[in-house]
Amino acid sequence: MRKKKKVIKRHFKWKVFFKIFVLLFFVGLMIFFLFQIKTSRIIITGNTLVSDNEIIVTSGFKNYPYLFRESTKDIKERLQSISLIDSVNIHKSILGTLRIDVTEAKPLFYNRNNNKLVLANKKEIESENLYGVPTLINYVPDTYYARFIEELGEIDTNVLSLISEIEYQPWTSNDVTIDDTRFFLRMSDGNHVYVNLINLSKLNNYIEIYASLEGKSGTLYLDSSSDKISFSEFTS
Repeated sequence: MRKKKKVIKRHFKWKVFFKIFVLLFFVGLMIFFLFQIKTSRIIITGNTLVSDNEIIVTSGFKNYPYLFRESTKDIKERLQSISLIDSVNIHKSILGTLRIDVTEAKPLFYNRNNNKLVLANKKEIESENLYGVPTLINYVPDTYYARFIEELGEIDTNVLSLISEIEYQPWTSNDVTIDDTRFFLRMSDGNHVYVNLINLSKLNNYIEIYASLEGKSGTLYLDSSSDKISFSEFTS
């Protein structure tokens, strides 16, 4: 006997369809609602060098537009076009608040060779504002230049502001180079400092060292691996 084939009747699942429809409806309603929210407040944090006004104008929010119609990615790209801004985080609230958290690139020195302001992120920009940083007065070989920027980026801003000029000055004796990573610093307080790349972090102790000099002026030698500070007082 031939077996009868079972015919499977497929029923349209109206309940599942209705649930999906309701879900999509509410999602669409939520998106529509979000797109109607206008920016009511802008909070900016992390900036000291770039003004709030420049950030607002560059971000595209000068006229407080609809908050969620502007993509976060586009806002970030606009703000990162500002050379002094290193990174940006954007937060939006359904209450209409736009929060912009910026991390600024630290200005390190003014390079007299190319008339550019050098930042800790290794960008070099044209700027009339020197932000109280020292001036590099001569050429530094490419071999050491990038490392010099990296090491100087770790120096406290308060110490950087005390340096007037930086001169690349290798230590040589009888035409023999002893240390080709040495720099000579002229401080705004009148002192001189010799330091090399491997010991550049010692500059972070400069304010304490200066206080220990008790008003004396002279030359500090921070280019030694020794923890002992060498100081030679100026003779009148």
